[in-house]
Order: sequence, then structure tokens, then C-alpha cells
Amino acid sequence: MTASVHIDPATLAGLSEAWGLSPAARFASLGNGLINRTLLVTDDGRRRVLQCLNTHVFRDPALVMRNCHTVTAHLGRERAAGRYTYSVLELVPTLAGKPAAVLADGSWWRMYDHVPDTLTHDIADTPALTFEAGRGFGAFAAALSGLGQDAVGEVIPHFHDPVTRFRAFRDAHAADRVGRAAQAARECAAALSFEAALAHWQTLLTAGLPWRITHNDCKLNNLLFDRLGHAICVVDLDTVMPGTLLFDFGDMGRTMLSPVAEDSTDFTRVGVRHAHFAALARGYIEGCGDLLTSLERDNLVFAARLVTGVISLRFLTDYLDGDRYFRITHPEHNLERARNQFTLYAALTAQQDALQALVGSG
Repeated sequence: MTASVHIDPATLAGLSEAWGLSPAARFASLGNGLINRTLLVTDDGRRRVLQCLNTHVFRDPALVMRNCHTVTAHLGRERAAGRYTYSVLELVPTLAGKPAAVLADGSWWRMYDHVPDTLTHDIADTPALTFEAGRGFGAFAAALSGLGQDAVGEVIPHFHDPVTRFRAFRDAHAADRVGRAAQAARECAAALSFEAALAHWQTLLTAGLPWRITHNDCKLNNLLFDRLGHAICVVDLDTVMPGTLLFDFGDMGRTMLSPVAEDSTDFTRVGVRHAHFAALARGYIEGCGDLLTSLERDNLVFAARLVTGVISLRFLTDYLDGDRYFRITHPEHNLERARNQFTLYAALTAQQDALQALVGSG
């Protein structure tokens, strides 16, 4: 958590009216997400989490909120029945009983109960932490398997779809809207090589890769942990929608296998820690229980490669398009992220056979 932040008077008035906040309410930034604005609000001795939805990214915020309500309610029932042992985010309705508040300026805000005595990690320092993360996200997927696919809607069409993301890169590269293609020539060449992965992706679809309700943003910092390193609660449910478990495992792989963060410019340190991959695969398989098919299990290494490649494309595409999607702190931020992720993609590709041998080991 950072120092207190100022809320403009109009927004403060709208939030106070929606949730009955007192004049003594205090706000602080929370987390380091790239999309939504997240605040910790302390009022009358209670701590809650406020989020302002990024409606440029989430064009149908009402659908996002319906999905969140459906998922949290289902997980609550699973927990009450003893089938899900993790904490569940609790949406705090407005005084009018709505799941979100739409302020006069059109902004969408929601509130969750704060899960106490927890912390987040940006880097998995130990295989034990990676195992906990894998098991936590696996249990989340297993718990959602009881929902029909039509229970939630697609909030961002083709979100992880590698074909769509590759096409978007090609279009941005050709348009070169802000004149950055020459500066990113090396990364663009790496992006073009990703096309080779699309053939195997199509093979999986043809073979009947299961489509399920998935989280679709399984970064390490979308899990809350206790002080002992145990996973407590899955957060950031905005992208829960139909997808494949390979998307979820792949995002875990790209954010937990390297010893440095996705925007690190120490590219010599970007790489794959095999002990962490073994722990991640073991934890995810355990958390999923009997959910995984052999097709899914046999493609966990490919999943890490696939999603790392897709996110590389997205960072590079956003850079070429003028940084209109991801939040940046300096002009080269998205290009640095792309360089980092393409380096990891190359390492995953070079080591895929050795990593595959670790699935189910130890």
C-alpha cells in the first residue's frame, strides 16, 4: 500500500452517496494493476477495496459486473458446501442494492470487502510459493467447472486468441501509426516468428481442446497469500469468461518461471527456472483434481510458450499503436516489456523438451 491519495470532490461525493462513506474516509492506492484503478478505503474502522473499472478496456462494464457476481456467488456456494477451501471475494452492494455505482461522469466503481492479513507477490522467490499459486488457481478452475459455459459472458472477445493477437500485431506493424516500427525492428522480427506456434494451436483446437470457464489473467499478483506463503484468495475476476485452462496455466508460467518481473530491463536474467516449472505443474495438477484431460496436461509447456508469445505480441502491438491499452510509466515501457517477454518466449521454446519431462515429476 502507498501513501494516501486525493479523490476529486465530485468523485468523492458520488462514492460517498453510493456506499454511505463518512467524511473521515481515507483512500490509498492498492496494488500495481495495469488496467483498473484500485484503492483501499478505510472508514469507521473498516477496510474495503474500491475499484474504478477501465471502460476503455471493458466496453460492457455491466457484463463484467454480472460475471463477477455470478462467479463470486458460485464460489461462495462451493465454499459453504466444503468443496472450495479458499476465501472468496465479497462484493459490497451500493446502498441502492446495485453491484456497482455509475457516477455522474460515467465512471463505474465497485467495492469488495478487504481480505485481511494478506499480501501479494510480483515475483515467486521460491518453488514452494509457485506450487501454492498453481494449486490455488487450479482449485479455482475446478470450483468453476460446475458452472455452465453460458453462465458468464465474453467480456473481451478473443482476449488470448493467438490468431487474433497475431493479426492485430501485423496490422499495427503495417500501419506504424506513431512511427515506432523502425525502433522496434528486432522485436517485430521476433513477433513474426510466433506464427510457427499457430499451427500447433490449430491442431489442439481440431483435437477437441476443452473450453471451460477460466480466469484468463492468472498472474502471481492476482492471488492473495498469508504471511506463511499459503495462497488464500483469487482476485481480479474481470476477465473470468469462457476459455481454455492452457490460457491460465500459460499466464502462470510466464509470470512465475522467470526470476525477474515482466518489465525488467535486465534481460540477461530473464529465463526459465526449472524447479519452479516442476512446482507449478505439480501444484496446478493437484489443484485441478481430475479436471485436466490428457490433451491439456500434455500441453502445459506449450501453454507457457503460447501465452508468453501472446502477451509479447500485445505489449509490442500497444507500443506500435501509441500505448493506448496498458498503463505505462515512460515512453519505452511497452517496448521493454515486449523485449522481456520475447526473451522468455525464446527460452521456453529452446527448453521445451526438458520442461515437458518435468510435468508430473517430484
